[in-house]
This record gives sequence, C-alpha cells and structure tokens, in this order.
Amino acid sequence: MVSQNGSMRVRVVVAVIACLAAAGVSGCGHDVSCDVAGYGAGGASGYQTPQQALNSALAQRMQWLSATGWVLKEKTAHAATFTSGDDTVDVVKTAAGTWIVGGVTACH
Repeated sequence: MVSQNGSMRVRVVVAVIACLAAAGVSGCGHDVSCDVAGYGAGGASGYQTPQQALNSALAQRMQWLSATGWVLKEKTAHAATFTSGDDTVDVVKTAAGTWIVGGVTACH
C-alpha cells in the first residue's frame, strides 16, 4: 500500500530539486551554460538502486550530459545526487521503495 504522505514527499522533493535548478543553484560554474530537465514521477516504475536510476538517465543520451565519470556525491534515505564535472543527476526514492530520476542538470 502506498501512503499519501510518502507520495507527497516524492513530489515535494522533485519540486524542490526543479526549483533550485531553475534558480541557478545547480552547481554549474558561472562560465558555463546549463540545461535542466525535470523528470518527475509520472509513469515511472522505478529501479531497485540509485545507480540503476542514474543509468536510466544516461541511457537517454541527453545532449551535453557527461557519459562518464559519475560519482555518488550525496545520499540520504530518500534521495541521492550523482555528479560528473558540472553535471548533476538527482534521484529520489518513491513511496513504493523504488528509485526514480528526479532531475538532470547538464552543463556545457
């Protein structure tokens, strides 16, 4: 059973990530241009690990998104942030216990 509270928490985390990235708090340097894509939880069944969620974003081959060099920068019980240079992929844990991509920042 999926709790309303857990589902709302995922939506709030995704919204906060998207707002911070749109406001320029994405971690990109001042001399680069960054593109931000919000994924949200719509229709995604999720993955068993944060790394698998990252791999799903990398499989999309987004323009400017680094293909290599990804490291886990931060992880909590409900969110993880991967970085490669100035690029960032944020993943969040759903109320169902699976991991989905919450947002991607690709800098060039």
